[in-house]
Amino acid sequence: MLEFRPIELEDKALVESYYSRENHFLCEYCFTDLFIWGKRYNTQICEHNGFLYAKMNEESYEFFMPPEGDGDIKQAVEELFEYTKERGIPLIFMAVYDQMKEKLEAAYPNKFIFEESRDNMDYIYQAEKLINLSGKKLHKKKNHYNRFMKDYEGRWSYEDLNDDNMREFFTYQLDWCDEDDEFLGEICAVSTALKNYKALDIKGGILRIDGKIVAITLGSRSFDDTFIIHIEKADASINGAYQVINKLFAERNCQDVKYIDREEDLGIAGLRQSKESYYPEFLSVYYVARIR
Repeated sequence: MLEFRPIELEDKALVESYYSRENHFLCEYCFTDLFIWGKRYNTQICEHNGFLYAKMNEESYEFFMPPEGDGDIKQAVEELFEYTKERGIPLIFMAVYDQMKEKLEAAYPNKFIFEESRDNMDYIYQAEKLINLSGKKLHKKKNHYNRFMKDYEGRWSYEDLNDDNMREFFTYQLDWCDEDDEFLGEICAVSTALKNYKALDIKGGILRIDGKIVAITLGSRSFDDTFIIHIEKADASINGAYQVINKLFAERNCQDVKYIDREEDLGIAGLRQSKESYYPEFLSVYYVARIR
């Protein structure tokens, strides 16, 4: 029987031993994401017979990550069928990638319905393009960046996240969200990230004008070739603030990776427009699998 427990910081090596074997370009397979959002989604894990299981709650639904590991995937899924049957809930898989979809279809022909979830697809960019804002497509972004540098010459500064500015960083996050209930989960995630930024090897950036914070960002290296941006906030009334924090952070932290993963847009129109305006190299594949 599967015995789930809340995900803990000490599980980093365990989770990465399963999820970091292959890059699926989905932030759900990044330990840092799972951990910092753990309280928001009541994330729990279980290691059993050479497989790692994970589950989350969203409103009244319980979702599962596909079991990841070596061995018989059908036997691993059978464990979940038994678990969900005893609890009287349906088995729903989230963050199903192409190879896992093929495995599930082979093990259970016509058993699952696979639905692409556009809202949950991660935006994957060439790191070099975001570092240099190179190419015609990003010309407008570069113009915003250059305009900021001209308008605020001698007034702006950038600094890495550290123990001295961590509280100020969090205060900006709180002020940006204005304690809106919609952002309570994100506030909790940022708080967890900041408290554990060294253990998680999280990098952060702060952009200031005249000493006042106008933009912040947090990210971590999830795979050898990919850096994930977990949080990015800026004062939208300041032309170029988003472009500057984006570029400067990439310059300092993404020189030795091929890709930058800016996560999903969750179906939020403004966020989708913003992420698309940077012209991603591709969007990751994300399926939700349900029993027919």
